[in-house]
Amino acid sequence: MKFKTLILVALSLTVAGAVFAHSGATGVVKKRMDAMSDMGDRSKLVADMFKGKTEFDKAAIIDAVDAFVMHGSAMTELFPDTMDSRTGSKTEALPAIWEQWDEFNDLVTEFVSKSETLQSTVSETDDSKVLKVEFFKTTKTCSGCHKRFRKPKD
Repeated sequence: MKFKTLILVALSLTVAGAVFAHSGATGVVKKRMDAMSDMGDRSKLVADMFKGKTEFDKAAIIDAVDAFVMHGSAMTELFPDTMDSRTGSKTEALPAIWEQWDEFNDLVTEFVSKSETLQSTVSETDDSKVLKVEFFKTTKTCSGCHKRFRKPKD
């Protein structure tokens, strides 16, 4: 019972932090921040499993991967080349996204492809070592994109 309570408290704090960080964001900027936060929150839950911090939960991996595919497939639509998208409230997107659109699009395509591979792997095995390798291959594409196309965190 205590474990479930801790999870609920952690999730509540994460959601509250995301809400505060995204306060003031509107339109497409808020939509993409929400999508990124959802993927980040799910990634952290799964990464903690693979790091031995929490129990292995295949259902959580399935949920995370489904979110990766869903958000990843819509990602380029969340970065239209408009003034609001480029400079809108609280955006963390760098102008390089639109200046290097093909490279950005390639990274999004790679993320979706690796997410779909992970999705297949999850449906085929319960081997946590195999899933761990595929999971971290997938999330490595996130950090690669963030390094090139997102403002550095303070």
